[in-house]
Order: sequence, then C-alpha cells, then structure tokens
Amino acid sequence: MTRKPTPIRPERGCLQPPAGPEPRGRARAACGLVPSEALDALLERGLKAIVALSGARGGAIRLAPPDGGGGTLRLACSVGLPPEILARENLVDDDCGMCGAALRTDDVQVHDAHLACARRMGVFATGPDTGPMLAVPLHCRGSAIGVFNLFFGQSARLPSDIMGLVGPVSEMLDLVLDNALLEQERLHSSLSAERQMFASEIHDSLAQGLAFMRMRMSLLQDAIRAGNGAQSLKYFRDIQESLGEAHAGLRELITHFRQPVDRQGLVHALENTARTFRDRTGVALRIENRARDLKLPAEQEAQVYQIVREALANVIKHAGASNARVVLERTPKSFRVSVEDDGSGAAIARRRAGAAGDDHYGLAIMRERARRIGGRLRIVSAPGKGTQVRLSIPQAPGTPD
Repeated sequence: MTRKPTPIRPERGCLQPPAGPEPRGRARAACGLVPSEALDALLERGLKAIVALSGARGGAIRLAPPDGGGGTLRLACSVGLPPEILARENLVDDDCGMCGAALRTDDVQVHDAHLACARRMGVFATGPDTGPMLAVPLHCRGSAIGVFNLFFGQSARLPSDIMGLVGPVSEMLDLVLDNALLEQERLHSSLSAERQMFASEIHDSLAQGLAFMRMRMSLLQDAIRAGNGAQSLKYFRDIQESLGEAHAGLRELITHFRQPVDRQGLVHALENTARTFRDRTGVALRIENRARDLKLPAEQEAQVYQIVREALANVIKHAGASNARVVLERTPKSFRVSVEDDGSGAAIARRRAGAAGDDHYGLAIMRERARRIGGRLRIVSAPGKGTQVRLSIPQAPGTPD
C-alpha cells in the first residue's frame, strides 16, 4: 500500500501536546499484531540496513501493544543505543515527545534536540555529538501502531538525500508489519482448522463407540435386573468388544497425530496399513501404486493418508466388503488416489443422499481435508455395486511421472 507522502516539519525543542484533549490510544487502534521474537529480529535487520544506509549514529523501532491498552510503546529493536539506556527505553508513553507527536499527527517529526528524550537517554540525546532526530510513524493496515527513530550526529540540518529516504523506508517497514500480521492470521486460521479437525477425529474415533457402550450398559442393567443371564452375557461381550475398539482407536489416533505419515512416505505408510488390515478387520486390502517415484509435499501426504484412513474406516463399518484396494496414479494434470471396495454400497449411498447421523461427519471431514490441499473428492456408490472414493489433486506442470 502506497501512502501519500507527508511533509517533514523541522522543529526545535520539545514538542508540546496540541491544544485540547487528545484521545489516548489512537496508535493502538489496532491491527492486533502480536509481538514475537521473529518479528523483532526481522525489524532489526531492516533497521540495521537503514542506519547503515543513512549514516545515522543509531535507531530504534517502537510498537504499540496489540490489545490497544497500556498507553505505551514497546522497544522492538534498536541499533547503536548504549546498553545503559536500553532498559529505560524498553517502554515509553505513547504520547511522549516527538514519538507521541508522530503518532498523533501521523506525520514525520524532526528535532535538533529533545528534552523529553534527554530525560531518559542522557548524553546520547544531549551530548556534543548529538544532531537531528527523526520520529516516523509506522502503520499496519493503515493504522499508526508505532514509530521508528533515527539519531544523527552533529549537523546543522539533515542532508536532502536522507529526507528522500524517509518515505520509502517507512513504506518498507509498513509492508513488513502488514506481512507479519497476515502470517499471524494465517497461522491462527491453520491452528483453528487443526483444532476442528482434531475434534472431528475424536468424534469419529471415540464418540460413536462411547455412545454405543452407553446404550449397551442400559440394556445390560435391564437384563441383570430381569435375571436374564444369556442377555447379560451378550451385552457384556458387546461392551467389552467396543471398549477394545475404542482403546485401539485412541492409540491409533495418538500415533497418527504425532506422525501422520512415516518418514518413508505415503506409499510405505499405506503398505504398512495393508499388512495387518485383514487380520484386524477381515477385509483383504491391496495397494496398487501406479505413480512411479511418487513425491508429494508433506501436507498433501498427511491429508491424503487421513482421507484414505477414513475411507477404509467406512469400508469396515458400513460396506460389508470382503476386498478393498487403494489405487495411486498420476495423470499429466493431477495426482489421484481411489479407495474401492466390493461391498453393498447401500449405506454410503444413503449418507450421500443426506441422511442424518454421526456417520455424516466422516464424509464431511474427508471433503474438508481435500479442500485444504486443493483437491476434489468424489464418491461413486450404488446398492450392490460397492463404493469408490476418489481424490484428485491438481499437480504443477512438469511434475515427474
């Protein structure tokens, strides 16, 4: 974003607050940029380059807190400031002197000496080598949220080429702050999506089993009260089996959230799943890899693997299948993975038609995972003809076959 250049108004002495009450906190009207070591380090690299380019004897960048409170500016980074004054400079009032004036007016401030700064900075601000000082407002998405200062050596006035740097430098720092906020928002959105995904995984892995056990517990209690030993034993075994499945599901969930795909890649992880699939489920599983030297980004591999797991869970729970296969293939424009079974196809067809119930979440989760990696999920199913879950992910031109 290009801001309209603001005129530089050289003044002498300590700026006085403008007449009339000035609302505090204007600088913190907030973009919500959260302080971080990474942001401070990035700003420090930029500040060092600016100080070297301008020939200044020192510089500082101060930012307002993200919550709009406190009435202070935090020292994010500095260059050339003596160690003995850094502690005193760590927090300053946001209406203090030239920095406060820069924020109030949203304009560059220039001074030959500054009494308010001298109270904190001592000889650095008032000594024989002291020259002009600049305070330039910094912005995040159009809101003034801080200032950067440059301190020059003894000179009657700033060179004209230094004045010409102020606009581009402030715009560059504004861009750094805008990008930092954008990255923080992206990270927050990603974390929120992961939390939602985790909640969905817990629902599919545990909630359904616990609901089943709760119903069976009620039936078991009735059977015990009625003295029906055969029914009591049946319901006990149902609960015992469901409890074992829930425990196994929890262990699998923990394992996959710690390491969704093993280090040897997607194909290796799927082949490991297939080795024990029949013993665990009674369904024979075959992996057909038709994509030579398959290499996907880590995020795509993780999401593809979880989609395949969910599709296989549907095969176990609903399809009544004897055989299933996972097919991986690549076309000139996309990577495709299909999960196919020879089951009834009826249950998943009903859920596709919009039937309510917990199983609906499994399909919603698969579609959300596909969306996150730019893929498209298609489910083909008909009673008596099995089910095919097909995921297609566009690939960049020139990807190896």
